[in-house]
Amino acid sequence: MQLKKLALIFLLSTTSACSLLGTKDVEVITKPIKIDIAQPVMPRPLDLKEPKWYVVSDAKASNPCNKESFDPPQFYDNGEERYKRPKVDHPDGLLNEKGRVIRVCKLGRENPDWPDDYTYMDRFIDDIKKKYSGDVVFVAMTVEDYELMAYNTQEIKRYISQLGEVIIYYRNVTIGDEEAQAVEIKIDKEEK
Repeated sequence: MQLKKLALIFLLSTTSACSLLGTKDVEVITKPIKIDIAQPVMPRPLDLKEPKWYVVSDAKASNPCNKESFDPPQFYDNGEERYKRPKVDHPDGLLNEKGRVIRVCKLGRENPDWPDDYTYMDRFIDDIKKKYSGDVVFVAMTVEDYELMAYNTQEIKRYISQLGEVIIYYRNVTIGDEEAQAVEIKIDKEEK
């Protein structure tokens, strides 16, 4: 029986021992810990090249008369000299379809080697042949396709801009005091 009393006292003392000494207040403090997040290297800026676009029609190319100065010289309001392009009746007296005398350039044409039915398309092809040693290749698109391409380009620019803003936001959140910089787009224009 003695052993039972001893076991009971031991059990009571071990389970209530903490309460006999009194309670102690525990203070919980929350402190933010700064985590160093490695920032990825920003991509290099876009390096776009500007293509050349040619809009060519099959309309007759203008081949104006050579110009000469007025006597005395005349000037526009901006100070640029005015010129005249004198015409005379056709030396052979040729008539047009309305029965009037055809007028021709007194000083000749600016491009005397162009035939009368020379078009902008002919001129474009001749210029390309000269520039590229006779090779001519066409890549064509309709006006609707051009508009679609312009729309797609604007969508790409919008998407890139919005992605850049998201990247800047997260960099600012993780960097702390430093202000993040955006990536810029550089467009090289070829010299003509």
